[in-house]
Amino acid sequence: MNTAAWRAVILTLCAIAAVGAVTEFVAASGFGEAASTMGIWGNTLATSSEPFYFRVGSIDPGRASDRAGLRQGDLIDIRRDSLIERFGLFGQPPAGRPVTLWVRRGSAETALTVTPLPLARTAPFWDTFLTWPGIAWTVFFAALIAWRRAKIREMRLLSLALVSLAFWVLTDGFSYAAPWLWVYIAAASLNVFGPLAVAFWAACASSIAPPLSPLRRATARTCYVLVAASIALNAARFVGIVTLWVDPIALSRPATKLILLMAILSALACGMLAIGASPRIDRRRSAWLMVPPAVLFVAVYVDLNLQSVTGSYALAGIGRLAATGIFFATPVALTYAALSRRLVDVGFALNRAVVFGIVSSIVVGAFILTEWIVSQWFVNASHTSGAIAGASIALALGLSMRYIHKYVDRFVDRIFFRKRHENEAALREFAHEASYITDRDVLLERAVQRVREHTAAQDASILILGRDDSYVLATRNGARTIVSENDPAIVAMLAWHKPVDLHRIGDSRLHGEVAFPMISRGELLGTLVCEPKRDGEAYAPDESDALQAMAQGVGTALATLSGRNGNEPSVRELLMRILERLPPVS
Repeated sequence: MNTAAWRAVILTLCAIAAVGAVTEFVAASGFGEAASTMGIWGNTLATSSEPFYFRVGSIDPGRASDRAGLRQGDLIDIRRDSLIERFGLFGQPPAGRPVTLWVRRGSAETALTVTPLPLARTAPFWDTFLTWPGIAWTVFFAALIAWRRAKIREMRLLSLALVSLAFWVLTDGFSYAAPWLWVYIAAASLNVFGPLAVAFWAACASSIAPPLSPLRRATARTCYVLVAASIALNAARFVGIVTLWVDPIALSRPATKLILLMAILSALACGMLAIGASPRIDRRRSAWLMVPPAVLFVAVYVDLNLQSVTGSYALAGIGRLAATGIFFATPVALTYAALSRRLVDVGFALNRAVVFGIVSSIVVGAFILTEWIVSQWFVNASHTSGAIAGASIALALGLSMRYIHKYVDRFVDRIFFRKRHENEAALREFAHEASYITDRDVLLERAVQRVREHTAAQDASILILGRDDSYVLATRNGARTIVSENDPAIVAMLAWHKPVDLHRIGDSRLHGEVAFPMISRGELLGTLVCEPKRDGEAYAPDESDALQAMAQGVGTALATLSGRNGNEPSVRELLMRILERLPPVS
């Protein structure tokens, strides 16, 4: 698929995950106990030696199971319940809906009616109000990198891993509740995203520092095999819950979940090997991309499986608290990695956020104020008059959005990003001034100096076309670096006339962050190479445009001064020769 198709697919998945996070948050919190629709049993369930029987592990005092008379060690027969009740036993049931459980205690069997309490009444505040916002923030970050970096393979895979992780948390263990069976069926189809998230993460690691060594290739393949086995087990468990042809409880035992843990550890090994294989200049970036997801995956796995393994509410609560903190904080770390490690520009993101916030505040405030004024004027008016007035206000504000955004954008740029725009203006000014410099060495020296003064680049250099069709760089110590005209970066600039991200071209002799072509009459006369920034941030789109404009101006000046091969006379010299041949004026 092309970049646009990938972006559309990932953003669609992000939108679905975001809706799911909001829906589960409302169902869990309900903004009040009475409105909470997601229930909780108040006990832990463990596997038993007898097929199709859950064993009650522990009872939370005062909760629904305790009130109904369930006791530790009781066996619950899932075959006596309806399909939607079985889904609730494997996850969370609807709040306030009585469920009859057939319980065997010793040799006696009895029916107990359990009415699950609302989750908002039993779960800690931080659990209800941080877990789902954390999922939503992770989805937002996945959408952000898909929107800005969908053309880069490892960024697409990282975005897919994050949104799949969100689906995993939302759907694993049927951790949702609804009175309709189709919701469980539809959500169960998304349960495949848990193992897929691990596979996407391993594929992202395999996209770093190619080509892969035999060890890296074998580790990735091992991860994919374990992921496929985990997906098959999930599918078998779902079929067992629906049809009871196989015992779904046996497929939920901790031993079966070790397969997914082994897949996570294999993906972790892929990430560590990718960091080790990365060039030194990229190793820190690779670590920022690989380490935070590793912490996140391990935390989510422990959170989702700790209670079933230990059977303890206390330990499960501690694990959930730690996982919630990690789940909420890790996207922040990944955001920092993406914004400051050449993935997305910090200033651009901050600029858009500030502008959006101010414009939204102005529009909402203006709407509220005008609505209040009109309501005072039309206090005795009819309902139709009030509706017409409200529609007129909304239309006026809608038509004003363009002008409001324009002036707010200009205001934010002047107040918060003045220095940045001054630097861009200085680069563009030199692009115009370059054509008036008559000495080639002075031109190149001043161009490099202007880049150093008005960007945060660690250094900059210019390569120019030599006599033998190669590109030559004169360094400070007098040594010369020669780059062939068939160098991949040179070919890319000559073919597309666009800046080249040198980190995407592994076998180029050009070393730096970005190379800006100097094109004149369709020929590549040279290139401006900028090193990574001292603060680690990316080159902003406007900054890159200014550098490209400066490189283009220098290239035009080079063509004017010396021509392509350095033997052709400049325009000034041609004019002087013409004037010398003119007859004297009598």
